[in-house]
Parts: sequence; C-alpha cells; structure tokens
Amino acid sequence: MAGDDVVQETFLRASMHIEQLRNAHKLEAWVRAIAKNESYKYLRQHQRLFVGSEPLHAYSTEVDSRISELRLAMMKSREGLSNRDQQFLHLHLDQELNREELSVRLDISMSNVYKLGQRIEVRLAQSCAALALATSHQFSCEVLFQLIRESKGEYSPLWRKRITHHANKCTTCGGAIKKTPASRLGSF
Repeated sequence: MAGDDVVQETFLRASMHIEQLRNAHKLEAWVRAIAKNESYKYLRQHQRLFVGSEPLHAYSTEVDSRISELRLAMMKSREGLSNRDQQFLHLHLDQELNREELSVRLDISMSNVYKLGQRIEVRLAQSCAALALATSHQFSCEVLFQLIRESKGEYSPLWRKRITHHANKCTTCGGAIKKTPASRLGSF
C-alpha cells in the first residue's frame, strides 16, 4: 500500500510540474528524483506515527532482521562494482561525505561527481538485480546455472556484467530480473 501511495503521488507531482522539466531526454531521471523525494517524505510522515507505539516494538525484531539482511545484500552487491565505484560509495555513504567533499577528495569536478553518482546508482541497481537473480532464479535457467557455477561463488564486476548480459538476452531470466525490486532503479 505504501508503494502505491508513493507511485501515485510521484506521478501526480510529475504531471503538475511537467513544465519544470528542461530536457525531455532526462525525463526518467527527473521522475526517479521525484519518486525518491516522495519516498523519503512518506517515510518521514509515517515514521512519526509509529515512534514509541506498541506496534513498532512488536515488529522491531522482524524489521531489524530484514534490515540486516538487506544490508548484507547491499554489501555483497557492492562487490559487483569497480574499485572506483566502491571507493565513491564508501566515501559518500559510509563516511557521509557530501558532493563538495567528494569533489575535493576524488580530485574531480562537481559535474563529474554528479555524473559518477548517477552512473554508480544505475550500476548498483544492476548489481543488486543481478545478484538477486543469481541467488533466487539460478535453478530455473540452465545457462544461468552454468554461469553461476563458473563463478565459483565469486561476485565481481565481471560476473555482474555476465549475469546482466545473460538476463538481457534470455527471455526466462529477463522476465525474472525485471521482477526484482532493484531492477526498477536500474536500466533493464
């Protein structure tokens, strides 16, 4: 239900403010930014409703275990990124550097920080989706199963690319990867 509310509010905002879109080629990124802001807004509003109430405490262990499970998946999916991408994520997310500090630390311009951030966002989504496909769908496709067997449990940019490439060509895996939540953020 929360997802439906956010999607509805996103498209409502996008339709109300479409004249603010300067470049039609950036429509997808623009709508994604609106969706991200609406998600944060929804979470802020609904988090206030539950703080200190009994239902939150009843679900806290289940939520905590799900959050730790998602953190592990995110850490594993980072392995599917290049060293430069991992360094950027480490500085930005783990050390909480803002864009200006990233520009100085990485010795790149502000515009390149934004471009790199957007590319990494897409690659990380692809990595999450590829990892989810590999772990949940490996027995449904013989070619994917062979790919995973060849990887010997290693997950790297090479294997992310191979799994993604396979999913884009295979009708079985292509349909499955599009159903992973992370694929909605990436470019499949």
